[in-house]
Amino acid sequence: MTSTQTSSQVLHGRRRASIRLRGGVVVLEAGDVRRRIPAAAIERVDVDGATGRQLTIVLTGDAPVTYRFISRSAPAVREFARAVHRALPVRDADEPQPDGAGLVTEEPLERAAPNRVRLLWWGLAAGYALVLVLLLLKGAGVVPTVLWGESPAPIGAGGLGVHVGWGILREAWLLRTRGITVEGRLQRSHWSNAVEQYTYAYTDTHGVQRERTGSDGGAELVEITYVPEDPKITKVGRRTRGKLVFGAVLVLLAGVVLLAGVAFVIVGVVALAL
Repeated sequence: MTSTQTSSQVLHGRRRASIRLRGGVVVLEAGDVRRRIPAAAIERVDVDGATGRQLTIVLTGDAPVTYRFISRSAPAVREFARAVHRALPVRDADEPQPDGAGLVTEEPLERAAPNRVRLLWWGLAAGYALVLVLLLLKGAGVVPTVLWGESPAPIGAGGLGVHVGWGILREAWLLRTRGITVEGRLQRSHWSNAVEQYTYAYTDTHGVQRERTGSDGGAELVEITYVPEDPKITKVGRRTRGKLVFGAVLVLLAGVVLLAGVAFVIVGVVALAL
């Protein structure tokens, strides 16, 4: 295989379509089909369109078949066309041309299932924008419109705060109720983002050697508390009251902010319904 038969370039088009050159074969993925077009089946490659972003592959044969691919970048299309042209075989003028369409193979293209979380976020964003437009068109008033417009901020901040606070509260509760305390010895330390990090080595009750890295500690010997069911949950020392209080306060405050955002949404929906 020569270097002219393969290109590292990949062209992307609409609706997840793509085209590339691999081992003297143009691989065109569009829709639900992957087509493999050998260079021997290609008569020529043209770059056309009003902006030069369309690649046209013309196959050999008496009734030539064409494949068109539109990309966003005209320079990228031209470069890809040159790469395919270099891969084309040299033909004599009187050499009979093969039936290009007969050399093309097709296979079903298995697409990954759409990201449901991303679709959900897009749906929520579209619904939010639609309600905001309807409130403005209806003239529902300044207060409902402003509250609806500001609702994503408290909902996002409150939801994130509840998530983080619940994680802190959960870890502290597991350490308090299921934690096992062992001795840890300082191995090394380093600075990360202007904070000194300490790495301690310890042996759990099953004899497994483990390490724990964090900003707390500093002494040569410390006590390490870990959760046997999830050894990633660790802390230096045994005290968990401060972590429990911090997590609970964060959940409480963030929950209030989240509820305020939900109240803003309710006010907007009620104003739209009236």
